[in-house]
Amino acid sequence: MPYDEYLPVETIVKPKVVDFQEHFLKKEKPVKILRAVEDWPAMKKWSLGYFGQHCGDETVLAEIFQPDQRGVGNNSPQGYSKFQYFKQFKLKELINILLTQPDHMYYMAARPFRKQFPKLKDDIAAFPYLKGCVKHIPGATMDSYIWIGPKGTFTPIHNDQMPNFLTQVVGRKMVYLFPPDQSSKNLYIGEFEFKPFSPVDFENPDLERYPNYQFCTPYQTIIHPGETLFIPRLWGHCVISMDISISINTFFVTYGQLLRLAPGYLAACAKIVMKRWLRKDRDDEQARLNPYA
Repeated sequence: MPYDEYLPVETIVKPKVVDFQEHFLKKEKPVKILRAVEDWPAMKKWSLGYFGQHCGDETVLAEIFQPDQRGVGNNSPQGYSKFQYFKQFKLKELINILLTQPDHMYYMAARPFRKQFPKLKDDIAAFPYLKGCVKHIPGATMDSYIWIGPKGTFTPIHNDQMPNFLTQVVGRKMVYLFPPDQSSKNLYIGEFEFKPFSPVDFENPDLERYPNYQFCTPYQTIIHPGETLFIPRLWGHCVISMDISISINTFFVTYGQLLRLAPGYLAACAKIVMKRWLRKDRDDEQARLNPYA
């Protein structure tokens, strides 16, 4: 099928743990799950106003792009790496920008939720589908990560070495997914300065430079508030915010995957420890530093 036609992601309603693990986790197949988090207090409480009221004086780190640096037709991974920089804000300042300057791509992306907002830790609960999985490894950034940003944020195609759940709490996100056998051959992952990212511009692919992209078979889905997308390890994915958005994602790993990944994990951890020691950058726990990535 053409690369610009999309397959649907299967949708299921609050499956039994054993059914999810048998049909999706073990098979490393993506699925959108409805009603899995309907009991989370966050689903009733969270809004920009809620965060401003309860955590407005917290200092947060946000990705910063000027209005002419991101947006429709200007979302190439090359632009992402060229223009991206980080700035600290009080959360209430960031929220004010999101509400009054929607053309500014200011994105609090991939911040460790329980460390950033410890007062709100009881607003989310563990996924029942993590039963029997590894949820913590010393030195690995395995946690729930929070994302707060405006309409139009665009994360280029990339993959992660660990599976994760992406849950939408406020707003909607469009997600495109690519099977893992396409990562190196059709997505050219590994040929970009951000190693887990594809150099292919999803919106305007250069088929002369990246001809194999035309052989991709992408999937597409929209996740609404209260919905969770299971993204298996090594599935390429591109994520676009359709509204002002608050999301949570959680990395984990199965024991079988851990055994396969252990040698590379230990080597990657050693590199990250050395990097953090040299840069004295121990506080930066963004998901992009996940040693599996």
